[in-house]
Amino acid sequence: MNAQQLMERLFALAGQRIEDTVDTCKAGDPAKEVQKVALCCIASPSILRQAHAWGADLLITHEPTYHDNFDRLHADDLVATEKRRLVEATGMTIYRYHDHAHAALPDVIAMGELEELGWDKEEFDGQLLLTLHQPRPVRELAREIGERLGIAQVRLAGHPETTVKTAVLGFGARNMLELMNQQEADLYISGELCEWNACEYIRDAAELGHRKALLVLGHISSEKAGMKYAQKLVQRIAPGIEPRYFDNPDVFTYIE
Repeated sequence: MNAQQLMERLFALAGQRIEDTVDTCKAGDPAKEVQKVALCCIASPSILRQAHAWGADLLITHEPTYHDNFDRLHADDLVATEKRRLVEATGMTIYRYHDHAHAALPDVIAMGELEELGWDKEEFDGQLLLTLHQPRPVRELAREIGERLGIAQVRLAGHPETTVKTAVLGFGARNMLELMNQQEADLYISGELCEWNACEYIRDAAELGHRKALLVLGHISSEKAGMKYAQKLVQRIAPGIEPRYFDNPDVFTYIE
């Protein structure tokens, strides 16, 4: 099976083929025969080197490789240009798996996060809303998320004593202000957001007497378990091909 054939099978799990998509071949030959598949959330230089050393023929990444949503390379971008040389030196074929992962029912990334958290997937509506069988304090949920996802610092905004029955899962970078207005919930869980509107909105809500809260996890930290979960999908659609997930450590150093 070649790289393009494998990716077409993966995309098909969404139940639809998205035409206007970022899920395309970013490097290498789509016709390359594949024996080993590396998966990651974002293809940093360290991930590229690890995947190459392991012998990956295909690298599937959730996020862009060249700091642009469409992986456009700009002539004056020295870092991206140097990174492209590294990509070319590995000889790996690189595909992005983003739009089709989120379009699937249930959302592949969200399912991976729920599995890593050990939460009941039956409580999830497949795209956005989590309804807990047993309400829980927001501080307890925040601590659990930090511990199980390996997040050094989970940020909490809004009412700190919120009891959570319903939660909106806004993993990655979602328009959280829009979600807050569209979907009623006790808790909103975000990867990355605009602080001046979403965080201030939830603070205003709390100060006006609404028991609502917001947790901010970090973009990659809130999605990378989804690509770990995607290993199982590759095993299912391509028996005989060996997949391996490569973890992205936190990009930040926390100064105490």
